[in-house]
Amino acid sequence: MDDSLNHTVLIVDDDSSIRWVLARALSNAQFKVISCDNGQQALDMIRSNHPQLVITDIQMSGMSGLELLNIINQNWPDLPVIMITAYADTDLATKTHELGAFDYLPKPFDINHVIKLCQRAVDNQKDKKDFPLWLQHIEKKVDSEYHQGNSQVLIDMQREFEAFMTQSALRLSHGHKQKAAKLLGWGRNTLTRKLKYWQELTKNTPKEE
Repeated sequence: MDDSLNHTVLIVDDDSSIRWVLARALSNAQFKVISCDNGQQALDMIRSNHPQLVITDIQMSGMSGLELLNIINQNWPDLPVIMITAYADTDLATKTHELGAFDYLPKPFDINHVIKLCQRAVDNQKDKKDFPLWLQHIEKKVDSEYHQGNSQVLIDMQREFEAFMTQSALRLSHGHKQKAAKLLGWGRNTLTRKLKYWQELTKNTPKEE
């Protein structure tokens, strides 16, 4: 049995023809499809139907797709959202990554692309279902920073996380370096070297005015 049978997709668009085209394509691909024409109803349907994916237009009357995306990210951070946009709005669409969207879908639609993108979104969610909530928030931050042009985001975050873990270990061991190193699974020399590196890094980092 196709796994798509277990996946519910919510389509949100105030254009009934768009809803019909997407619903037909996804239904033929064995997705379960529900739809509505506004953001407020979409929120109600998320609460009652628990979809695995939301596809929403950016430009809608009333609540915009970006406003809907923001509310979904705050309340259901593990729910992937795909944004619909016209080709003329692709600059805006690419920025939706920064705001936490899974991806965007340009009009006119390539049906095969629609189906593959939806499958990728639900597969990605399935892979992350056992992730704790704090890791999901970190992943969104990583995606946002990367799409804003910060290609060093993973290196920066690794440094910050190691610094946080080291300070936590020192706090829990009341400043005893040998015990702190043991908590981290490091040797004392490794801990000392990393502390020296972070001190030098902090000293050489320009202070904000």
